[in-house]
Amino acid sequence: MASSKQNKAKIQKNRRAIFEVEAAVTSNRSKAYASRSSVEENRASILKNYTSAFMGNRQLANQNTDDVFRNRKAIIATLDPSNDVQSNYKESMSNQAHLDFLEHRSNLNHAVLSVNEKMVVVNEILIEINDMIMKSNEGIVKFNENQISQNNKLLAGGLAMSKATPARNAERIKKNAARAKAIKAKSASNSKKMDSISKAMKTNRTKIEKNADTIMKRRDGILKNASNIAKNQARVAKKISP
Repeated sequence: MASSKQNKAKIQKNRRAIFEVEAAVTSNRSKAYASRSSVEENRASILKNYTSAFMGNRQLANQNTDDVFRNRKAIIATLDPSNDVQSNYKESMSNQAHLDFLEHRSNLNHAVLSVNEKMVVVNEILIEINDMIMKSNEGIVKFNENQISQNNKLLAGGLAMSKATPARNAERIKKNAARAKAIKAKSASNSKKMDSISKAMKTNRTKIEKNADTIMKRRDGILKNASNIAKNQARVAKKISP
């Protein structure tokens, strides 16, 4: 049977174990929130790239396409056929240009649909994540309710030390030691997983930054095209009328 002296020694040992577990759990909490911060920063950067690529570059590029096609139609319209062969040439060239534009637009529609399909999947994952957060919040509420209930029981006389015995103390001490060991093992596993996530986030960050650079370089190309289109428009205007 355990003595009070033996129990005291084990309690001190548990106190150290709990201190070490607390340090690990608190450290993991900091790492978890730092990790969440990096995830949110990456997500914000991805959304920024998405806006720059879709609302910026894509709209500018599409406007260039419309302007190019308008120039093409105006150029063909300036042709003045003198016989049926030339007339057919003009009309077939006009149809060819129209088909070029429609084929391009059809391919773009397919690309948009492919992106939409992936965004549906992303939204489904975000819904799952939100469900996980809601479930975690529910766990916090239930934990607090349980602890409040225990506090009420203790306040109502549950702290009567007269009922304490060395055997009961020894049983609680043993359970505390086992729980501290389990929590420490889980904390070590959590820490290892967070390190892996952190590595993946850094890789993502590099890709995101590379995409941002590509988007800006592509915009330079789009603006260069716009400048060349404007020059063509001036030449087309002269062909329509001196």
